[in-house]
Amino acid sequence: MQLPIVAPAPLVTAHANVFRDLFENRCQFHHFQHYLTGLIVLDNKSLANITRCILESSDKTNLSRFFSEAPWLQDRVNDRRVEYLLQQTKEVRGPKADALLILDDTLCEHVGSLFD
Repeated sequence: MQLPIVAPAPLVTAHANVFRDLFENRCQFHHFQHYLTGLIVLDNKSLANITRCILESSDKTNLSRFFSEAPWLQDRVNDRRVEYLLQQTKEVRGPKADALLILDDTLCEHVGSLFD
């Protein structure tokens, strides 16, 4: 059973304001928060499923239009994400020569024959 997304996850709310200035308006920022929440809390992380689980959306195409038509720059969002990650981990990271960032997706379900 999929639970509805009624508000951004507390974890998203706690960190999302770092990205606020990268979006033109409150609605775009809200879609961004809901998308992140869906990626965190849902087993099926497809855009269709995330959209289906957002309870307050009167138009289920809002999130899709946000990704395809809204004037936001994903490269700037990613650059900010990396900056924020580095800032938040500065105190616990070792020297640059010894540091690694490992992203492990082994718990994510992989579909298709091209995934190991």
